[in-house]
Amino acid sequence: MGQEISSTTFSKEDEAKFHERLREETKLLKKIFDSNGFSDLPPQCGIELEAWLVTNDFVPSPNSAHFLNQLNNPLVVPEISTFNFELNSRPRSIKGTVFSKLEDETYKLWKKCEDIAEKSNQRALLIGTLPTLREHMLSMDILSPQKRYKALNDRVMELRGNAPVKISLQGKDDIHLEHNNVITECAATSLQIHFEVTQENGPSYYNASIVASAFVAATGANSPFFFGKELWDESRIPIFEKAVNLKAFQKIDGDHATRVSLGNGYVRNSLLELFIENLDGYPILLPELMESPPEKLKHLCLQNGTIWRWNRALIGFQQDGKPGLRLEFRVPSSGPTVKDGIANTFFQIALTQYLSKIENLTEFLSFKDAEKNFYEACRYGLNADIKWIDGKTHNIQELLLDKIIPELGSAATDLGIDEDDTHKYIDDIIRCRVKNGQNGASWQKAFIHTHGARFQDMLEAYYSFQRKNIPVHKWTV
Repeated sequence: MGQEISSTTFSKEDEAKFHERLREETKLLKKIFDSNGFSDLPPQCGIELEAWLVTNDFVPSPNSAHFLNQLNNPLVVPEISTFNFELNSRPRSIKGTVFSKLEDETYKLWKKCEDIAEKSNQRALLIGTLPTLREHMLSMDILSPQKRYKALNDRVMELRGNAPVKISLQGKDDIHLEHNNVITECAATSLQIHFEVTQENGPSYYNASIVASAFVAATGANSPFFFGKELWDESRIPIFEKAVNLKAFQKIDGDHATRVSLGNGYVRNSLLELFIENLDGYPILLPELMESPPEKLKHLCLQNGTIWRWNRALIGFQQDGKPGLRLEFRVPSSGPTVKDGIANTFFQIALTQYLSKIENLTEFLSFKDAEKNFYEACRYGLNADIKWIDGKTHNIQELLLDKIIPELGSAATDLGIDEDDTHKYIDDIIRCRVKNGQNGASWQKAFIHTHGARFQDMLEAYYSFQRKNIPVHKWTV
């Protein structure tokens, strides 16, 4: 959904023509799969990091347009609301000290964001949900001016028959609200990780990423508060799912597929299965007709970009002109620091690598069990109990320390990553974070439980630690 579109209104004729082009491009993609016509350049990775702009009092500041203009960097771009913006990294080869280099690049860019924000008496903040956000602040007035956002909102509401978006969530507190737009999507800010795969290893990596989702959510949870209510450790996940709640095809079990989800099952043989599912399984959200050769697959990519699986297969074009396959991992939350974000990136990729090598993984753990594990982890974080491939139920914190994290070093070596990076991010950050049980969510809750519902004070302390790039497991309350 990063690409801009030219219109905000569409006709039934536009939908019919778009679907025709989508079908043609899906057939072309099948031919590429049949001929193994994807690029074989060395694999790369990269990240997108969503952020908040807040005032000195740590309430949302709807001034991202002016902020982005002052920053003037093509790697920092608008998001759906004027409270938000997004940083993008350059693609990097997965080898050596790739994560140290990625941290250095991202941190330098983030420091510029912080400095520009502070010059106008604002703050740039990395967090999954902003605790000081309140319902009255969410209106169409804060929608970013890019046409794709208005079109997205209008089309979602049209396809819902203008039925209000309902968000109901139970945790320590409960929340029930309705909105006549999708603007609550802006409340869920994430770290998106891009990981290039091949036609051959794509299915095993994709299925592994589904299993990995519970561990990633629990380890990096950073959104326990929404509208000042204590909900799930990773409330961001259900908030986004409900903000763009559109039913799609009916599944075998009788439930309907939805626009934002963990998916509808493991792939069996090929990532092509996901694009075939996109063709007729999901209503067309943005039927933008483009003057582009079918071989560029632009309609297929636009349709795919409006289906938000938490682990999403993407098609791009490489430097050699051939199409390339990559996975976009969308489970990780934004923040608490750049260093934590890079550690989460390494953890996601190494964990996916490790799980992809477990023979018969999808037979040992059904998709339904992986899906249940995911939502348990989102709700309870490192306190979640999940089912594992041995058929037994384990505390996720103990499973990570005893079974999972010890395997990540060899997985990183298989990827060609230096031991120094493994020690820096897996041993010194991820292992320590899991061992002491302090991720962003548990720190936020500990602060509020200790000091009372002083969210602005909490964010001031949060910002101080973030500014110093101190990993969250070392923070005090």
